[in-house]
Amino acid sequence: MTLLTFFGCALTAYGPPLAIFFLTIAKDAQLVILMVSSAFFWLISILAASSIWFIAKSARTIDVITVLYSVLLQELFRWFFYKLISRAESGLILASTNPTSPYNRSSFAFVSGLGFGLMSGLVTYITLLVNSIGPGVLISITTCLFILLHITWMMLAFEGFSDPKRKYYYIIWVVLSHLGASYMTLFNESKIEFGCVIGILINMVILTVSAVASLMTLKKVHT
Repeated sequence: MTLLTFFGCALTAYGPPLAIFFLTIAKDAQLVILMVSSAFFWLISILAASSIWFIAKSARTIDVITVLYSVLLQELFRWFFYKLISRAESGLILASTNPTSPYNRSSFAFVSGLGFGLMSGLVTYITLLVNSIGPGVLISITTCLFILLHITWMMLAFEGFSDPKRKYYYIIWVVLSHLGASYMTLFNESKIEFGCVIGILINMVILTVSAVASLMTLKKVHT
């Protein structure tokens, strides 16, 4: 059963995002490079968070604080990555398969979000996947949700960063929902009955709201 559980958890966590990758991204080298680049930025953010955790010995055991600065650093590097992409956007559009498409920026955001999410899922879940009996089963669902959430967060963040004075609410939603979704993972180790289920359900709601908001941004581009 251990081997079956391993593959079941792996497919639950990484199946949907990998399907998205192979169906929509793998055939385009430019999008693959963008995805890998965004994954690298996520790694830098988590390296910075790890450095703070290592230095601030007194706060190591306070999960609430650890989650706070980890999320804020991820969002900071999401903004750094947006600034990098915005500088190279004209060249990226010219090199894209359809330079005249109004959805080029949205596709860049989508791919970048998948890179952020996949790297996040690999780093945070791979050790639990090896020991996939018990908590690894439920956290595989959370991992999949976070990968998909990063896609929607990146799309909304790009929309907000493009015009922060008028679309600041997208940025606020991304930061607050990221904090909220991250804090929900603390229910996995809480003594609250069905706490992990509550956390997953709330994260599903956050994903639904974020996905709807992302689709609305695409609709605005079309109009």
